[in-house]
Amino acid sequence: MLAISDIIAACLSNAQLTIRNGGSQELRPVVTWGDTEISLWPFMYVRPDDSWCVYARYTGNHPEYLAFGAANYRTRPCDRELVASLDMLLRAKREPDDPRELFRAEVENDLKAFVDVIGTPPQYFDHSQGFGYEWGKSVSEGTQLRRDYFRVGPDGPEWQDEQGWVPYRSYLRTLTNWPIVASRLRHKLEEMERHLAQEETEQLGWQPDIGSHREAHVEVTEYDGGNPRKKSFSQLIDDVDADLGVETGQTQVFFVNGEAGIGKTRAMVKAALNRAREVEQVQGDKPLFLYVKSTGRVLDDLDAAVNNAVALTQNLTAERVKVLCGKGLIALLIDGFDELLGGAAYSDAIDSLQDWLNALGGRGVLVVSARSSYYMNQYRSSVQRASKAISASVRHSIAQVLRWNPAEIVSFLGDYGVPAARFERLPAGDRELLGLPFFARAFAEMCRSGTYEKPDAEDHSFTERLLNHYLAREERKLAYQTDSESGLLNRDELRRTFEHVAEIMVDGREREIDSSDLEFAAATALDIDDLDDRDGLRERLQVLCGLATDSATRGPTRFRFQHEVFFDNFLAGIVARHLRAGRHAAFQRLLSRSEWRTGTVSGVVAAVDTGLLVDALADVRLPAVQTSAASRDTVATNLGAMWAEVIHKAAKMPDRPIAGATFAGPLDLSHIKVGDACLIDCLLESLTLPAGSGWKLQLDRTRVKKITAGAEQADLSGLQGVRHGDLVELLFRPSRFFYRRPEILESLQMRGVGIVDAPEKSGAVVPARVEAARHYLKNLVEYASSTLILKDNYQPDDHRLKWTQEYPDEWKPFVDRLTKAKLARPEKFSARGSRKIKLRLQFGAANILDEYSDVRQIQEFWTAVKD
Repeated sequence: MLAISDIIAACLSNAQLTIRNGGSQELRPVVTWGDTEISLWPFMYVRPDDSWCVYARYTGNHPEYLAFGAANYRTRPCDRELVASLDMLLRAKREPDDPRELFRAEVENDLKAFVDVIGTPPQYFDHSQGFGYEWGKSVSEGTQLRRDYFRVGPDGPEWQDEQGWVPYRSYLRTLTNWPIVASRLRHKLEEMERHLAQEETEQLGWQPDIGSHREAHVEVTEYDGGNPRKKSFSQLIDDVDADLGVETGQTQVFFVNGEAGIGKTRAMVKAALNRAREVEQVQGDKPLFLYVKSTGRVLDDLDAAVNNAVALTQNLTAERVKVLCGKGLIALLIDGFDELLGGAAYSDAIDSLQDWLNALGGRGVLVVSARSSYYMNQYRSSVQRASKAISASVRHSIAQVLRWNPAEIVSFLGDYGVPAARFERLPAGDRELLGLPFFARAFAEMCRSGTYEKPDAEDHSFTERLLNHYLAREERKLAYQTDSESGLLNRDELRRTFEHVAEIMVDGREREIDSSDLEFAAATALDIDDLDDRDGLRERLQVLCGLATDSATRGPTRFRFQHEVFFDNFLAGIVARHLRAGRHAAFQRLLSRSEWRTGTVSGVVAAVDTGLLVDALADVRLPAVQTSAASRDTVATNLGAMWAEVIHKAAKMPDRPIAGATFAGPLDLSHIKVGDACLIDCLLESLTLPAGSGWKLQLDRTRVKKITAGAEQADLSGLQGVRHGDLVELLFRPSRFFYRRPEILESLQMRGVGIVDAPEKSGAVVPARVEAARHYLKNLVEYASSTLILKDNYQPDDHRLKWTQEYPDEWKPFVDRLTKAKLARPEKFSARGSRKIKLRLQFGAANILDEYSDVRQIQEFWTAVKD
């Protein structure tokens, strides 16, 4: 070191030092050797008082200098030109994709979620191994001043604690006091389980649960329904852990779908509670699961729901949870996502999640429970109708919760002393219904209490018996005296009251109502203007089950049904009353408010004459153009569900045309009598054609994604009006698949199917690159993501992208054309394993698929494809 100093001193011995005025108080020192000049500015400057200032570091976005010869040894320059020149010399050398710069920006962004809001922003500084920040953390006692050191180490981003360098995730655990967070979440979840059990006892009359826990099972598929595999719910949680543990470049969203009563809530609460206990006791590297309940009181947005869920921890907020989710420390379990904003007609699924998806930046996992129709309707249409690509990088998987099989039902009932013979004597529909855990438990409790044996219920379905049991308990609470047989409301009046309650909930787009609304429902059911006309009823209504004050908000007393099963069936009751009374406008209004679950759909179809129902459905027209897209989707999906149930019940297609319906599930006509049927302006995910011949099915402006027929069906001439360009799959059972458009067209034409979009016959052969481009874009629409993760040779890194291999030699040229036309942008992507590229679409795939678009970039793309 001394030798180097001597050499430097020798070199400078013949130099002259001059000070020049640059037009500000920061004078510019210059070293000259004859005709050669070297300016020391902006790394050094001299003040008029002859004190020298030498650059030391950046704090935040400002440079800081050491001042020699001045009273204050640290100073910041006033000259904007000096600051700009220094910033250009120092920061421009850090490329935007430099790992150190990316990590620095990430740390600064993360700290903003933890910094005291009244303090100064985090102040950046360099150090020998990396960089650091001085900042003030907001704590209960005030502000905790911190000085933290970071670096990009051999194993990734690191933070220096008292023992040495540790993974950055350990830093975030330290900031949040991880064991305390786990303990408080565990306490809240245990309280939630106790509350659920208490509600069952107080509101349903059930005894404490004596059955052993039975884990839910799910069938997991990809976004388009492909690659199905059955798993236990704990195995699904293992998948969540695996996705949190690696950098995939896409935020994983699991949609947990299922019917009311199938156990989604219990499964999610149990998973979150088990993990909180494990983290609290072991304090290992596993993430926490934050259970967020969206049902009940309408919340403004997801941030409000998360803030409510973490209030007990005292040191987490929605913004901090976003940071922890992005780092794989927390997975969000959002229960009842379809009720978050009070109803699909006013909300947009993507908008509800967009802020979170953007904040996660292609990282983390969200587990979202919602009914299947909501996913098929709201979420998918929300994704696909976006005019431009969604900025967030998302990967979707669907986990459909499965009903119990007969052996599981019998085993569960055995815990309650109910013999298998009692289950086996039930009608087939009731046996199927008991595959839902809520109904199995209700059956066991009714058998145990002896109420199932009442003779007046012999001809009723189990659902009706359950509702009667619920009404009987509520009726007794409204009795004049404890031992009185009569009450302020009889059972029929109480049923009508609850039906009006369900209608008010739908119109208000929330699953809770104020007590004043409950009183209004009772008055409407009794057809009286003033509830006081029935002496004592207003006061006694307050004893009904479901009336409670929200302990978190300490707001007014509100009513809710103890279980969504009751809401679904009372909603079915009011819909059926409207239909039987000819109130079609009221029927159509409810049809547009929210998606109806299986219980509501089957309840309406069972209660209303089929002919009357067919007429009512045939008269429904989608709302006017000015109505929200979400509302139109809701009507269409409810229409599809109703028509599917009517067809199933009648075992035949109606003679009236079916118009404007979206069939979210498969429409299987293989065992349905089809005469002269017509579907107009409909959307079908999957259509299975009738068996045999002699049937006719006309499709007018109707899109079908998948068609299935028997391999032996050589004559399908009864099917007319097909748009083969909409098909992504043609299946002839058991195993003959067609994916490519020319092969689909040829197979349909060979069997006499009427095709409306068949190209004009000519000797010209459509080039493979054109067919490949159409094929890729059609699948990208189904894939519903704005980003693809590819290897550095542009080949797919995801087994779900197998459709890219249908034209194996065309995929790379297709990507090149997208990129050249500025319809896609490749981005370097840091992840474990081999190097990867994130291909981000700049326009929606559906837009690019439009070969006659007036968008210049899309025109250039198709010109290049077709040349």
